[in-house]
Amino acid sequence: MKAIAVSVWIFINLVFFGMCGYIYLLWSQYWHYISKHQQHSNDLVRKSDNRPLVDYFQDTIQLDEHIEHLPQDINWGHQKTTPVIVRRKSKPRFTKIRFTDPPSAALPCGPQCNSSNKLTAFKNQLIVRLRRVLHEESNVFKSRADNPYSVSYSGRRGVSAGTSPQKLVCDLYRSLPRVHTITGQSKAFAGTELGRAIPPAPLFAVNERYNNCAIITNAASFIGSKLGPLIDSHDLVLRFNHAPTAGYEADVGSKTSIRILNSQVVSKPQFHFLDSEMYQGLRLLAWDPSNYTSSLYQWRQKPDFDVFSPYMTHRQLYPETPLYMVDPRDLWRLWDFLQARTPARIRRNPPSSGFLGLALLLPHCSYVNLFEYVPSMRLTKRCHYFDDNEDASCTFGVWHPLAAEKLLALSLNTAPDKTVFQTGYITVPGYQTWGC
Repeated sequence: MKAIAVSVWIFINLVFFGMCGYIYLLWSQYWHYISKHQQHSNDLVRKSDNRPLVDYFQDTIQLDEHIEHLPQDINWGHQKTTPVIVRRKSKPRFTKIRFTDPPSAALPCGPQCNSSNKLTAFKNQLIVRLRRVLHEESNVFKSRADNPYSVSYSGRRGVSAGTSPQKLVCDLYRSLPRVHTITGQSKAFAGTELGRAIPPAPLFAVNERYNNCAIITNAASFIGSKLGPLIDSHDLVLRFNHAPTAGYEADVGSKTSIRILNSQVVSKPQFHFLDSEMYQGLRLLAWDPSNYTSSLYQWRQKPDFDVFSPYMTHRQLYPETPLYMVDPRDLWRLWDFLQARTPARIRRNPPSSGFLGLALLLPHCSYVNLFEYVPSMRLTKRCHYFDDNEDASCTFGVWHPLAAEKLLALSLNTAPDKTVFQTGYITVPGYQTWGC
């Protein structure tokens, strides 16, 4: 009996110490993983002062016939790739996100671009890349580290398969019927000098309607597109930040009805907000993010950038130029809508100006055409059509939840693939068109 008792005692101790050793091994591996990824997370996490001026998708895709396998643990629901006949090779492709030359770097967008096989392959690889980036961004370690606006989301994620563009647009209408701007009657601004400087008339009149509206991104894929006449034929044209038209009219047109500006452009001297004619004689809409749960008063006390001083100065210098500011709480309503319809975690930073522009125009336009919001086959490594910068911050994963935005935009789109990936724009019918 004593021998049996000793044997049992030894066995229990072996099991106990074995479990302790195993737990220690797991714990040490966990912290090794944390430390290994900490520097990478720090590189990804940008303080607000270093927020990039990039509001659109811009990554390079090497067009070939290899379609990457996706993680199968995510239901992508409303976005499907198009079947295409491909030849397989033994080695897997795109094991990591890489910056490779786009198809336009190898051959001009000529007769080959009309090939349905090439167009379909480009579309499929674009969707695959967006999903891959979204999946990698949803990494729980990155997600915990990258939360500068104290976002605490507890709603649903994902959407059932087969969701129609009409339902998605009407869901957006129910989430945010219109983008609100700060008014002089807002409690946080009423009776203040800033409140008195805000234009009394709204950005859009109640019954202001347009047939076709165009949203023009700053993407370098406009170069050589000859889209200028088509863009200028729209009833309303929306542009972003400091993107010029002079000298680029053939590709991006010359008409500008509204310009959306992020708070860096408004506050930083290098963008000449207070003296450039680019910001005069048209409707301007500035935005600056608040914390996820901040009130207007808290945001007024501590904006992300000092937008209020240049705002006041601009209103004094150019009282005939209507300058508005987005209610920052609407940025997070848009973010909530995006996260609720994305199966993976998205970046906890505000949506891009492009997505904001879409929400702004849908109540007032029968159709909204977003040019180069989803990249066409003219995709290049350059950031903007107006400079030669090839900065890596122009990729879709640096600050805004761009990969999620582009996948949702493809689901909102009603234009054919040739229009999207060859001509260079998606079409989203407005709220009234869908009867929302």
